Order: sequence, then structure tokens, then C-alpha cells
Amino acid sequence: MALSAPAAAVAVREGARRSVRSRNLYPALRRLRLGPIGLALSTILFAFVLLGGFGGRTVEAHEFFENPATVLVWVDFWVGLGLVSAFVGNVWDFVSPLSAAARGLDRMLARRGFTSLPYPARLGQWPAVVLLLGWSWSELIWGPAKEPRTVAAAALVYFLATLLGSAAFGAEAWLGQCELFTVFARAFARFAPTELEPRSPDDWLATAPEARTVRLRRFGAGLRSDPPLPSGGGAFVLATLATVVYDGWSQTNRFAAFEGWFLDRSGFLARHDDVLRTGLMVAIVAAFVLAFLLVCALLGEGGVAEAARRYSPTLIPIAAVYFAAHYFDYLLVAGQATLGVLVDPFGHSWNPAGLGEYPIHKGVVPAAAVWWAQVVLIVAGHVLGVVAAHRVAARRGARPALLLARQAPLVMLMVAYTVAGLWVLAQQIKVGA
Repeated sequence: MALSAPAAAVAVREGARRSVRSRNLYPALRRLRLGPIGLALSTILFAFVLLGGFGGRTVEAHEFFENPATVLVWVDFWVGLGLVSAFVGNVWDFVSPLSAAARGLDRMLARRGFTSLPYPARLGQWPAVVLLLGWSWSELIWGPAKEPRTVAAAALVYFLATLLGSAAFGAEAWLGQCELFTVFARAFARFAPTELEPRSPDDWLATAPEARTVRLRRFGAGLRSDPPLPSGGGAFVLATLATVVYDGWSQTNRFAAFEGWFLDRSGFLARHDDVLRTGLMVAIVAAFVLAFLLVCALLGEGGVAEAARRYSPTLIPIAAVYFAAHYFDYLLVAGQATLGVLVDPFGHSWNPAGLGEYPIHKGVVPAAAVWWAQVVLIVAGHVLGVVAAHRVAARRGARPALLLARQAPLVMLMVAYTVAGLWVLAQQIKVGA
């Protein structure tokens, strides 16, 4: 990581590297009808979430790994969304029942002459940041969020809220600024190896099929070719990284000992440990944000806000690879429950052809293989982040030695993120062992 900074300063020049893109893959992809098939599949799975959450009446149906509401949402959807967005591309915009319903409502209202309200530009993606923190708090701290009925009710309420927001401000503005999962998918897709033309998903959908393109590109190429992050976009990336780090830390013995120190000294916290965990999660997020802002102040490039706006996209590779490193083994193990809950969504012990009852294999991938995969992912992603940051700095036209000196605080911050991420992952492997 540290060596990649001087290497980038010597070898990388902004605008000197020719962009590498594949031929247009869209004509072949269009014949496969992946969009309609993906939308139909995701809609069916959303129906399973509602059916399992509201229809399960047995004791078995209330268990986390026995109900489609909990397995599909917390395992398959959340983890799969991050992995697909980062390592394939922005698929969510085209297979999301939320997006399809919001855009359909938007078109219907437009035909009837309804004019949506202008979205306040100063809000940017800050509503999505708030939703991300609420989602992470629910996932990591709030116990009822693991209950199927609560998950189904929250999914239904969120679906209706998305429609109302899209009706008020327009689907394009609401999905791109406020809808948590669309903002998340689009942010990670900047790292992905696929590129759409037109770049905006809304423009892409409005363009005739003959004029659409889908091309392969290098990982991380979108960090410099895609439009700048809107207001709050950098905070969204940092909050994503920080909450995943907190998730990993909260599963270690070190966290248990740290938490126990507070619980032993406060009767209130002992009775309300959720308050302590909420405070710790907020503290981790605040520490990540403050560290980045401090580094932006040290960079001295047009003020803190301007430096944060310019460099925040370079943190996307770090957030994406750490998300993948943290969750992919969890998906391999917990995701095995998917077929069983789909076959038996109401918890009645249905077992056609043995598809409803089968053992979960926890040793799918050896711990050593998981660790080395995590190391490779994290180091590669962080190196790409350093190179992306150098490209941003190179746009100011300074000499390589001066650029390296200016970037030193940011590089040290990225090294610190790397060390923290690997340390947390190593602690989890020790606990699992």
C-alpha cells in the first residue's frame, strides 16, 4: 500500500493512459432478455418476502434461517447487491421492483399532467446517508429487525414510501438521491468493470435500444469517468465503510471485552446494551468521517469541502472490497438456506425431493483460503484507491514529487483503513476458529 503511492507518482499521469473499453456487448445481452427476466425474478422474491413474513404462523417460521423474509433480505439481497454492483455493474436499476414501480408511477402521473416538486439540491444524498445508518443499525443492533414479520412490514412500508417520494419529487431525483439501495448500487458500480452509455440509468432507459451500449472496462475506471458524487455522496461511502468495519469488530472477542468494561460500570447500559452499541457504531462512523475531513484539511487544495468532494470517490474501491471481504464467506454459508426457505416459505416442514430440509455446510471454503482472498481483495482495492487519488491530484499539474508530498496524509489514511480492516477480519477468523 505504502509503496503504491510513489509508484503511482512516477508511473501515472492524468490523461496519459488510454482508456480501454471492449466492444458493445448490449446487442448480445439484449437477446438474452436479462432485464425482464431479472425484474420478474426480483419481483417474485419480493413477494416471497411478504408471504413468508406475514404468512408464517409456526414456531419454525419465526426462526431467522427458516423464513424467506429474513434470509432473502439480510443474506441474499443485501450482500448480493453489494457484490454484484461492485464486481459486475449497476444491475439493480434495471431489475429492481422498487425502481420499476417508481418509474411507472412517474410516467402515469406525467401523462395526467402532474408536475413533481423540485428536489432541493442542497439535500443531495444526505437522506440516503440517514437511511444507510438506520439500515445498518437495524442489521447490527436492533433485535426485532431479525424477526420475519418486522422485515416484511418494513419492506412494504419502504416500498410505499419510495412510491410517495417518487410521486412528490420525480422518480429520477428520488431514486438517485434518496432511495438507499439505488444510491448504494450506483456508488459501488463506479468500481465495477462495466460501463453504460448513456451513463445515467434514467437516460439509458429513455434511449432507443439501438443507441445503447454496454462495454467492459478496467476495475476502477468509473472513478474518473463517471460524474462527480453529489452532496452527501462522500459521507455515504464513508458511512458504508465504517458500518461494515463496526460489524466486523462487533463479532470479535476484543469488542466483547471492550463492551463489558462499560457494562460493568453502568447499570443503565447493562440494562440497555443497545444504547451502548448504538453509541459505538456512531462513534466509529464519526471517527472515519473526521479522519477523512482532517486529511482533506491537510491536503490544502481549495478548502476542506472542495478536497472532500474531489477525493471522496477514491474511497469507493476501499469500501467495495472491504464489503466483499467481510461478507462473501457469510453469503457462501448462510446463503445455503435460500432454497429451503423458498420451498417451505410458511415453515410447515415441506420437503419435496429433499429440497426443504438439508444440512448447512459451514466449511465450504477453508479459513486460510478465506483469509488470503480477503487480503488480496483489500490490498488490491486500496492500491486502486491510491492510484485513483493520484489521478485526481495530477489534474492540478504539479510535479510528481510535489504530488507525492501532498498526498502523503491521504495515503497514510488509506494505509490506516487497510490495517484496521485486516485486523478486524483476522480477529473474526480467530473467533471462528
